[in-house]
Amino acid sequence: MSETAVLCQNITKIFGSGENEVHALRGVNLEVRKGELLMLMGPSGSGKTTLVSIIAAVITQTEGKCQVAGLDLNHLSDKDKTRYRGKHIGFVFQAFNLIPMLTCTENVAIPLILNGVDKKSAEAKARQILSDVGIGDKADTSPSNLSGGQQQRVAIARAIIHDPDLIVCDEPTSFLDLETGLKTMELLRSSIAERNKTLIVVSHDPRITKFADRIAKLEDGKIVL
Repeated sequence: MSETAVLCQNITKIFGSGENEVHALRGVNLEVRKGELLMLMGPSGSGKTTLVSIIAAVITQTEGKCQVAGLDLNHLSDKDKTRYRGKHIGFVFQAFNLIPMLTCTENVAIPLILNGVDKKSAEAKARQILSDVGIGDKADTSPSNLSGGQQQRVAIARAIIHDPDLIVCDEPTSFLDLETGLKTMELLRSSIAERNKTLIVVSHDPRITKFADRIAKLEDGKIVL
């Protein structure tokens, strides 16, 4: 049996306090195996983005334990957490979080440069990854001049360029037409299959469920399936 890549035990997350308290997660237990493509589905507001943000150590849970590759990231110092995330986790944010004053190539190269790769080599690999996701002709363009779907593919390229052990994608096909969405999922799927990596995909898109090894459903902050 493959080893555990992600282990969530009794995860709760509360935002706000007093009358403004919001219970986003209510005791989530989830195990994801290495090499698995897990799809996390559920209605808006069910806690999907909150859960994957905790898994990727972007935010910290209120209670419970979350381990990635046996390591409890949320108990690391901010510096060590950032260092680990930069080497081992790729995150495709729903809002893309691209830097508008940089070209697409420069945006995609950031994870490699932060990991000590020289700028020329990092940008050469970035151009190749942009070509792989179908927008090689936009390499020298600013993200602000791209469509939402094109920006999404830049964000995906940035998430996979440093060959992370865990890739977390929040609605990676939401701005893409069917053909491009399927090609993007094929790219993500092949990128983990070839290297025995782990992929967690948050999605509302029933067209891409066929790519999942397993589907977990969240409702009202709890796993129900």
